[in-house]
Amino acid sequence: MSKSNEVYDFIVDRLVNAHYRFGDRLLVKELSVETGASRQPIMSALNRLSVEGFVNIIPQVGCEVISPTRDEIGDFFQLFQEIEGLLAELAAKRRTEDDIERLETAQRQIQMLAESKKPSTKQYVRLNRDFHRALHLMAHSPLLDRKQRNNFNMADFFITHSVGFNALISDAVREHDRIIDAVVRQDANRARLEAESHFASIASAVLSNLETGSVKVSSQAG
Repeated sequence: MSKSNEVYDFIVDRLVNAHYRFGDRLLVKELSVETGASRQPIMSALNRLSVEGFVNIIPQVGCEVISPTRDEIGDFFQLFQEIEGLLAELAAKRRTEDDIERLETAQRQIQMLAESKKPSTKQYVRLNRDFHRALHLMAHSPLLDRKQRNNFNMADFFITHSVGFNALISDAVREHDRIIDAVVRQDANRARLEAESHFASIASAVLSNLETGSVKVSSQAG
């Protein structure tokens, strides 16, 4: 892995785990001390994050984490759920029995976590990624899979800065079960609808939490 990729992963992990908040400044000097990287790979990582929408680089000023409007967050989840719906539809059409086993195995691990007394947020994030990754692989559409994997970082970023993952686990288990049932039955239309509904409910939870004022977001676009 290149140093730039290491810095990129370091910053994404901090974004997803709420170490950085909306509007926080990212300082090259601090990142250099924390990662042991020189300015060039740090700027390369920040430029990549800028292209992906996580940060804004302001000439002669510096770099800061985005401060999205509520509408921008809602728009993102609309796109996200539509792509996930398409992947679920394709998975239902193209899945194999081995694919089903991988998906159900991932779901069983999430169920076990949900039943524990103190579910680990980091473990849930990883297992949830495993579940959706298994679903994406079933679709046999590498370009869509790659696009949605990048989107998952942004989705997790918004979740951890609003409602949090623990509030979603119980509903996620039930909603995943419905997606699995539709895929097993090769009901492509229902698989799409279940996947879209799953992320629509997550978007609703995120946006409702933002409305409480517990998370600061911009009131104006730009």
